[in-house]
Amino acid sequence: MVDYYSRPEALFMQAQSFFHLHTTPIEDDIVIRSEKEYSLVNNMIAIAAVKAGCKILAYAIMSNHFHFILEGLREDCLAFFEDIKTQMMHYFVRHGRGMVIKRIQPGMTPIQTLKQLLNEIAYVIRNPFVVREDVNPLAYRWCSGFLYFNPLLDKGGIPASRLKGRALREFTCSRILTGLDSKLLIKDGVANPASFVDYERAMVFFDCARKFIMQVFKNVEGQVETAIRLGELPLLNDEELLSLTFKLCRSLFRTQTPKELSLENKKQLALKLKNEYGASNGQVARCSNLAPAIVNEMFPLAAKTKYIH
Repeated sequence: MVDYYSRPEALFMQAQSFFHLHTTPIEDDIVIRSEKEYSLVNNMIAIAAVKAGCKILAYAIMSNHFHFILEGLREDCLAFFEDIKTQMMHYFVRHGRGMVIKRIQPGMTPIQTLKQLLNEIAYVIRNPFVVREDVNPLAYRWCSGFLYFNPLLDKGGIPASRLKGRALREFTCSRILTGLDSKLLIKDGVANPASFVDYERAMVFFDCARKFIMQVFKNVEGQVETAIRLGELPLLNDEELLSLTFKLCRSLFRTQTPKELSLENKKQLALKLKNEYGASNGQVARCSNLAPAIVNEMFPLAAKTKYIH
C-alpha cells in the first residue's frame, strides 16, 4: 500500500526552516484604509518577495495586521519584512501616517512539524474569513487562499521589467527608476500573487486538494492550536464552536450534549469555552445551554464588550 503522506513528510524534513511571521493587530487605528492602499502594499510585498532569500508559502493582508508563512533562514525572513516595512514607511510618511508604521512589529513563530505547517497555512488563509463576515477565504484578493489547487487560476500579466517612467513610479509608489524582476507579473497595476508566492511548493505539503480544503474549513482543533501558539485567542464561528462543544462534552463529562450536564458542569464548560477558545458571551450561552443572564454574571466584563463573532 502506498503511504500518501510519506512524501510531504520527507520533503518537510529535507527543507530549510519555516516561520510564521505575524504582526499584532493595531486595535486603535487602521493601517490600510482603501483598495488603492491594499494594492500598493500588495505590490510592496511582491517587490520584496522577488528579492528575498526566503519563499512565501502563504500570506494575508488585513487592514491592521499581516500574516506570512515563510520558508528560509530566520534572518532572511526578517529582512524580507523589513524591506516591506521600509517601502511602507516611505509611502505613509508622505501621507502623514508614518507613526502607524513604526508601531508594526513582526513576531516570528518557528514551525517545527509538518502538522504545524499545514495548520498555520490554513490559519493564514482563514484569517480574512474569521475577521470579516463578507469574505470568502478562497476568493479574497489580498490573501493567497485562491492560489492553491485552482485549475482556473489566472497566472497572467505583463513582466514588471517592462514598466518604465510613470507606470514604474505608480507601481512602486516611489521614484525608483530601476527595472524590476521579469518574473514578477503585473495585471491592472497590481502584482499577480501567482508570480511571487510559491503556492506550488505549499501544495506539495498538502498532497491533494481534499486535504487542503479539510485543513482550512474542518480542522477546528488545528486552528485553536495555532492561535494559542501565536499568543492569540481563537476566532471560531458558532458551528465550529458547537462541534467543539460536543467533543468536550464527550471527553470531559461523558455526555453527548450540553443539555445533559448539571448546572455546575455547564459552568465548567462555559469557563473552558471562554478562557481557552475565546468564545463571546453569546456563543458561550448558545453552546453551553446556560441562560444568557448566568453567562453575563460569570463574565461581566465581556458582557459589556461588543464581539465580532
